[in-house]
Amino acid sequence: MSSNRALKQWCLSKNETLTSFESWKQNLLYTLSLDANFVPFLGKGSSWLKKTRASPLRGYTDDGESVPAARRRTATQKVNMLKLMLGQIANYCPIISRNTIVKNSTCIGDIWQTIRLHFVFQTTGGHFLDLDDIHLNLDEHLEDLFQRLMTFVEDSLIKPHTLLHHGSVLGEEEELSPTLENFVILT
Repeated sequence: MSSNRALKQWCLSKNETLTSFESWKQNLLYTLSLDANFVPFLGKGSSWLKKTRASPLRGYTDDGESVPAARRRTATQKVNMLKLMLGQIANYCPIISRNTIVKNSTCIGDIWQTIRLHFVFQTTGGHFLDLDDIHLNLDEHLEDLFQRLMTFVEDSLIKPHTLLHHGSVLGEEEELSPTLENFVILT
């Protein structure tokens, strides 16, 4: 018998790797997506304003008549669900200030970016130079080194609208090519 259950969500620690962060993030996203009230905040393009006295409703408005009555929400209801969701994320991310997540984030991507910044998991052209610092440790197998190199290279692939390449912004996510994978094996 199959089960829809995710692993029990765990807290981020002070010492995370890119892989452990991504596992935490995917598990949390899956868990949050099981609550229909949170789904509207998780999609690409979903954003809100910072919580301030000037914008207590974070830019949300009441749903109009075009939304079916069963799904219609007031701005206050939307803000309350957003606050609950952001609070859940903050509960599992004690290494980041709660207000950074609950009050200052403006989209789910902001939260992931803040965490990546904390752990210095940034994708930049300069970050790629750190490849030279990756070596086989005395207590690891060659496969462990290969996996660390693959994680590093996969994280360095250019994301849409993030970096310029020959003066142009890429419109789609770069994929790992067989040549690049062979380069990792050679390294």
